[in-house]
Amino acid sequence: MGVSEDIQWLKEDEQGLGKIFLLIAENVVVTADGRDIGVELRKIKELYGSEDWWPVKAYVRALKDRGLIAEDENGYKLTEDGKKVREGFKAIEYVRQVI
Repeated sequence: MGVSEDIQWLKEDEQGLGKIFLLIAENVVVTADGRDIGVELRKIKELYGSEDWWPVKAYVRALKDRGLIAEDENGYKLTEDGKKVREGFKAIEYVRQVI
């Protein structure tokens, strides 16, 4: 899949997949040496505002299956493809602000 297809896929479910993707993207911590520290599933659930685990787990699984996020010992973070998609979202938001 290309970046534009991934963005469209996320926009088709902005309040689910799109929101979880952006929550992960915005909450990954980058260390001084450039390493990404992932976001724990518990934190994602808290930020998403769901009392139930199942929707959050389903969205995270779909994003992993799509190759946009990966899990490490600290939690979930964007893959290289996910970072490209995030940059695409930033460009779209910039254009919306200018127009």
